[in-house]
Amino acid sequence: MNTTHTSSAYKYYVLFILAAVNMFNYVDRNVVSILLVPIQDEFQVSDGAMGLLTGMAFMLVHSLFGIPLARLADRHSRRNVLVAGVAVWSAMTALSGFARSFPQLVSLRMGVGIGEAAGSPPAHSMISDYFPPASRALALSLYSVGLYAGIMVGYFAAGWLGIRFGWRTTFIVVGLPGLALSALVALTVKEPPRRSHQAVAPLVVVFRHLLRKRSFLALQLAASFHALSAYGAVLWMPTFMHRVYSMPLDEIGLKLGVISGLGGGAGAIIGGFAADRAARRDVRWYAWVAAISALGALFPTSLFLFAASSELALGCFLPYIVLVGMYTGPLFAMNQALAPTRMRATAVAIHLLIVSILGGGVGPWIVGGLSDLFATEYGDEGLRYSMLIVICAGSFFAGVLYLIAGTSLSREIESE
Repeated sequence: MNTTHTSSAYKYYVLFILAAVNMFNYVDRNVVSILLVPIQDEFQVSDGAMGLLTGMAFMLVHSLFGIPLARLADRHSRRNVLVAGVAVWSAMTALSGFARSFPQLVSLRMGVGIGEAAGSPPAHSMISDYFPPASRALALSLYSVGLYAGIMVGYFAAGWLGIRFGWRTTFIVVGLPGLALSALVALTVKEPPRRSHQAVAPLVVVFRHLLRKRSFLALQLAASFHALSAYGAVLWMPTFMHRVYSMPLDEIGLKLGVISGLGGGAGAIIGGFAADRAARRDVRWYAWVAAISALGALFPTSLFLFAASSELALGCFLPYIVLVGMYTGPLFAMNQALAPTRMRATAVAIHLLIVSILGGGVGPWIVGGLSDLFATEYGDEGLRYSMLIVICAGSFFAGVLYLIAGTSLSREIESE
């Protein structure tokens, strides 16, 4: 199959299916955030332990397995690597419903992380071969809409199922459909030809090539702070609404789901479209749009954390999640533009290794640890202050680092 002759309809079908895979990825990843309260009640563990469950325990294996799986995708069929990953993470999610102890649940969530490590690297690489650079940020943004759709569906499912059938049944119900999606990918998605026939470089060469680029290194640090902020918000927001405003879990799932899914999805499309259009004049706009996303989120963060009512808090969370959504497409487009064709899946895995550990792993854990610390003085209100510190610090440093990345971005993209 030659992508120059592949119909536009089929390219967008593949993009739709890959976005659906991304949606299931984030359903299975984020469903636990709504279920934190009943899981914590059953196993009687601290906020710090729950932060470990949602953060480092998942992200550590997710990031460490990402590189070998990405190397496999760079050498062999990216589609087949993706199919196997979807099957593994879906099965592990369903099996989480049978955990009889907190360590068992942590182990199964680590299994979900291993499966999901085979998600984004091959998907990004395939999209980059289906779509040319001029439309790549928008294509990757549309793929990222699946992220926010996954958060929305995960919130809906966990809220509705969790309140009626319990957290165990919820894991089983949301995990099993992914096995059917895995079969659909295997049967209908074709492996695209690569735009370059370069041999796959040794891993040390890939690291040396990418990390010597000032813009790539700055982007990884920026994205880590951004992930620290975003995961700290998204994974703890349901618990925050339940503790501070006594909102029922099913209501949290419904309202947060709509806001996160529609707001984040809209932000992803806006960010990708705006970055592609502006970058035609100056490629640095990819970094500048990401910086706007990070720094612009500081004000609504303060508003939703200190709102006088639950309705006002949710209303202020909407502009926050729109702004957060704007950075994904431009960031992924920059990562792909800075990497040669045969390094693209590995570049995504390196990105996930750095960002998952420094951002997604540390963020929820720090929020939980600070919440435990502040609880002695502020009680349930301690979560409010721990989220404020993590979200605002992460957003600020992310914005500054995106601006630094922009100073050398144009020159380093042109060198590829």
